[in-house]
Amino acid sequence: MRRAKSSTKTHRPVTVSQKPVLTHACGIDVHSKFLVACAKIVNADGTITKYEKSFPIFNEDLEQFKDWLIDLDCTNVCMESTSVYWHPVFNALERAMQEVSVCNPKWLSLVKNEKDDRKDAERICDLYRNGMTRNSYIPEQNIRNLREMSRMRKNYVQNRTAEHNVLLACFASHGLKLDTVFSDIRGSSATKITNLIISNEDCTDDQIMACVHRKCKSSREDILKACRGIKLDDWAKKKIVTLLDNIKRLDQMILDLDQTMQNLINSEFRSYFDLLLTVPGISRVSARTILAEIGVDMSHFQTASQFAKWAGLAPGSNESAGKVFSKHVTKGGANLKPTLIQVAWAAVKSKKVPYYKIKFESLKQRMTPKQAIVAIARKILVSIYHMFKKKAIWHPTDCNKEFIPNNVSQSKEARKLRTNVQSLLAMGMDREELLETVNTSADLYEKNLKEEAVFDHFTGEVLVTDPPTIKKAKTTKSLHISEKNVKSGSSELIKYDIIPAS
Repeated sequence: MRRAKSSTKTHRPVTVSQKPVLTHACGIDVHSKFLVACAKIVNADGTITKYEKSFPIFNEDLEQFKDWLIDLDCTNVCMESTSVYWHPVFNALERAMQEVSVCNPKWLSLVKNEKDDRKDAERICDLYRNGMTRNSYIPEQNIRNLREMSRMRKNYVQNRTAEHNVLLACFASHGLKLDTVFSDIRGSSATKITNLIISNEDCTDDQIMACVHRKCKSSREDILKACRGIKLDDWAKKKIVTLLDNIKRLDQMILDLDQTMQNLINSEFRSYFDLLLTVPGISRVSARTILAEIGVDMSHFQTASQFAKWAGLAPGSNESAGKVFSKHVTKGGANLKPTLIQVAWAAVKSKKVPYYKIKFESLKQRMTPKQAIVAIARKILVSIYHMFKKKAIWHPTDCNKEFIPNNVSQSKEARKLRTNVQSLLAMGMDREELLETVNTSADLYEKNLKEEAVFDHFTGEVLVTDPPTIKKAKTTKSLHISEKNVKSGSSELIKYDIIPAS
């Protein structure tokens, strides 16, 4: 928690656009079995007429509700996003109304202990008609279908992982140690051995080794030790068979769902899908998930910052009485954020495109790796925002053709040089020695450049392909701290002269 600032801060004037008051508006309080609607209409003399009515949540009743709104000439509707209960109401009104606004309940500020269904509907109507609500992003129908498929696939993957963990526990409880010799107990070799043990407990060593793939890294002795002395009763065999069948069934369901999603993308959103594949770290699976969550219409978000905040990748605001309590990222994007974090980790490990790797290494100098990876995920999302708006492939404006950030070797490195110069002067080095050191470094760089040496774009060091011969020199204080020494917390380094091997 930071202390309050004593100095006064002058804020520049900002022009804020105010939404006009709606003359015809309706607020809806949605429940699982019925809805309560409150419509307010401004008359010519300035008075307001209020209409209240309840409707069941059946298709025929929703049609009657739509006709009731049309008769009142009320084509602006607002409701809470209560679970999935708002879905049928939204689908019934989407095409007939001018605007159907769905708001998160936390922005409606319904008063506790002084509320009922009619008061809630009236308050929603008052907030909406005065422009005091925040509309949730509701994409088109095809994107909504794609989003449901993506989230269903996530549930299938989680169920498969749960079945896999139960299978591991079953193997461990009966002494079948296949997980110690195979990296995947559902792989080819482990599956064959499992089927062999279930069908015949008295299997020979040759039968077991016949199931093992020739590229398996585990030794013959370890594999045989893991499979010997296994005694499975009828219940254990049935349990293993059931778990394997469930995993196989879930695998097939995931493949079928992937194919269905891909067919819909190919028919409607193929161009946007291809744009996502140009971003480093994004695979076909993650591209389908991102496309399903964000859609293709970026006009709902005025700026990239607003888009990142909606996705839960922007710092929060929690300040009171001049004290800043927390700036953790917001809770939005429960299904999108984990995918972007995985994409960010893949992007910073990419060897072909070093752009995000360099950005990540730079961010790690002033924040933790987890905070840095969230910042990289936000950068990726901002890039996707501009790509979809301009319909252009991924190529950030701050990098060259080799995807190296332009500002890495200029402004930031210049600041580091100024800091090092001040430190050397404070340590007693005079200007002549300092200039001689700079000239020597420049001559060495030009020499390596003529020899077509490969440089690390982040540290500026020469990447030596041949194993060097290291000759120990005098112990001096170095201002450059390598990654290894940063981790160990040491700032006293030993200087070495690198001599290429003959």
